[in-house]
Amino acid sequence: MTTVSSPTKERILSAAELLFAETGIATTSLRQITSRARVNLAAVNYHFGSKDGLIDAVYERRLGPVTDGWLGNIETLEKQYGDSAIPVEEIVESFVLPVARLAADEVRGGRIFMRLLAQGYSEARHYFEKLFSSQYQHVLDRYRQALRHAIPDLPSESLCWRLQFLLGALTQGLSGGELLRLIEGQADPRDTKRAVKELIPFLVAGLKAPPPQLEMTVELEDGASPSTMDSSVRKASA
Repeated sequence: MTTVSSPTKERILSAAELLFAETGIATTSLRQITSRARVNLAAVNYHFGSKDGLIDAVYERRLGPVTDGWLGNIETLEKQYGDSAIPVEEIVESFVLPVARLAADEVRGGRIFMRLLAQGYSEARHYFEKLFSSQYQHVLDRYRQALRHAIPDLPSESLCWRLQFLLGALTQGLSGGELLRLIEGQADPRDTKRAVKELIPFLVAGLKAPPPQLEMTVELEDGASPSTMDSSVRKASA
């Protein structure tokens, strides 16, 4: 893990994180970062070697404590339950809370970094894959195994899909995005505690839902013949 060891390095990381979240990784130049951090380009090269090295360090700085929280939580649950299945609710809560603590902690990036996670995956896929495969994959594997034990009748492919949905809902749900304001109601996107209370049962219900009936999948291609589901809908409405 990259360790922040100087005020200059800290300023560079914070400036890069903010600009990446605001304007995107690809469109943010090193010149913009050095200007906001009030350093010269040589400082970036000295501490990180390149823009790629800086991007890695931005993610590592925030995800390191989250990963430590995940690992500590799942180890505690594994010791508590031994060979018995861990309840899905406890698995989900142990996974959500370290991310929620990060989202609520403005000193450690808070919603700025959560926004970066929420909007940056498509353009930062290379960095995500590299970081997760080298440093975080083993922790996610522990959670996948725990869920497989807790929901033994769920096909492996469905579990993979649902873990992806879980990660997406977690990052979007805790990013404090303004999209929530467009939905009718009084929900406050800045209320991290309420978001967690709503998110955990939502995720648990999704993970525990019955596997889909694949023969009823709606065709997505234009001009395709109606699916079984389409036929059922027509009969019910006739």
